[in-house]
Amino acid sequence: MDLQNMLQEIMKNPNLLKEMGNKVGASEKEVQKAALIGVPTLVEALNRNAKNEASKESLARALDNHKNDDVDNLESFLGKADMNDGNKMLGHILGQDRSNVENRISTSTGLGGSQVQSLLSLLAPMLMGMLGKKKKEENVSDHNIGSLTDTLKISLGSATGGGILDLVKGMLDKDNDGSVMDDLMGGLFGKK
Repeated sequence: MDLQNMLQEIMKNPNLLKEMGNKVGASEKEVQKAALIGVPTLVEALNRNAKNEASKESLARALDNHKNDDVDNLESFLGKADMNDGNKMLGHILGQDRSNVENRISTSTGLGGSQVQSLLSLLAPMLMGMLGKKKKEENVSDHNIGSLTDTLKISLGSATGGGILDLVKGMLDKDNDGSVMDDLMGGLFGKK
């Protein structure tokens, strides 16, 4: 499974973007704009969770639960996507920063908050399925889950031509303290 190609498909495949747009009530172009921010944001959050001792174990269990998801055909996968399950995943991936991230993406893209939430709820299961399958294929131990998310970040950098993760990370953690929340709150309410 080639993560780079799958990430490109999520962010650039017109049929997939159109189908996601139909599900969230947005145009293909709007969905692409939001996906170009949402996917790197979710990847960064997954990577942080994988490097955090408190959340690493639960992430590893979740990936094991999704190791057999059929993500080879993302259009087919999307057709079977359970947005309620995706919504739960989103809560675990983003944690307390969830509403702030959704608001920031909404502000950046012009999509409504519920549209952003729905889109992220579609993207999260795709990413979890991709990572779960990769974990299984490469027999990655729970202890080394951070290397798996590092690989996803590298693949995303290659898929987007680089720089997007730095942009998102910079948007999310402007003071490099590891906390996304203070930076998002500052961005939303004009605090420095």
